[in-house]
Amino acid sequence: MKREKLACSCKDVTYGMIEDAIRQGASSYEEVEKRLRFGTGCGKCREFIQVLVRDLLEEQRH
Repeated sequence: MKREKLACSCKDVTYGMIEDAIRQGASSYEEVEKRLRFGTGCGKCREFIQVLVRDLLEEQRH
């Protein structure tokens, strides 16, 4: 995964920032959203980021 790739262009949130939030203890989509404040602009990123967070959390469990 390219850490610098934007997941939310409205708030300049990158894949790496999402990954870091999970590594720092966020254990759900809602927790990651609260920390990074994405999805509050146009909202187009929400569904994709939900899937990304789910996949990253699943990877972390293994």
